[in-house]
Amino acid sequence: MTAASKGLGFAIANRLGQDGAQVVICGRNQPDLDKAVAELREKSRCEVAHGIVADLSRRSDVDTLFDRTLNLLGGVDCLVVNSGHAPYGTIDTLSDDDWDQSYEMLLLSAVRLSRAAAKVMKASERGGDIVYVTSAGIHEATDHRVASNVMRAGIAVVAKHLADTLAGSGVRVNVIAPGYFDTGRVRRRIDEIMVDEGLDRQSATGRIATANPLGRIGTANELAELIAFIVGDGARYLNGTTITMDGGSSRLVA
Repeated sequence: MTAASKGLGFAIANRLGQDGAQVVICGRNQPDLDKAVAELREKSRCEVAHGIVADLSRRSDVDTLFDRTLNLLGGVDCLVVNSGHAPYGTIDTLSDDDWDQSYEMLLLSAVRLSRAAAKVMKASERGGDIVYVTSAGIHEATDHRVASNVMRAGIAVVAKHLADTLAGSGVRVNVIAPGYFDTGRVRRRIDEIMVDEGLDRQSATGRIATANPLGRIGTANELAELIAFIVGDGARYLNGTTITMDGGSSRLVA
């Protein structure tokens, strides 16, 4: 489970741990990882939980992350690829360095990890699951999130390709495209609105959720429950699919 010391990634790791999974998470900050691993062992009662410092934008870190995971667990049955955020900006304001960083961190790290995991899973009689956590933005082109939209849309294409090429091997590949959830940048934006406009948290959250028919944003545990279902036995026929989880904010009919 990548980018899992906090937020959506941690919630997913915690939920899978509750089902008895042996968990390896990564993040860029050792103290945050140590705290997350301690919580996993205590709250979800993971028999095995490890944290590995890794920057997904660095190939050497990605390779080390996967190799150490194999050494720690002896195999990989489930890979959940989550990641940080691409720089905000438009085609006019984003630099080449911004694009390079976005490509390495979001798209190429996903390719590297899933390629390595698929090889291990195919060699196993158990098969496995690969799940990408992307963004509802893969369905649209927004101005300030164009780098994220481009890279995450690319991940959806990679996922469909893998689902086809791994068919019959026991390996399933799916994508979750979440909308606004109360983690990370969204939570920080809510905090900013509270300070700037003197609103309480509920009112500030309502400002973020204006376009959502449910009138709220999602919680990390709700997304984690979906992923637990996807990688479970009850979803063995689910493959090559992108599931948008945004409370109905998207008007895309698909």
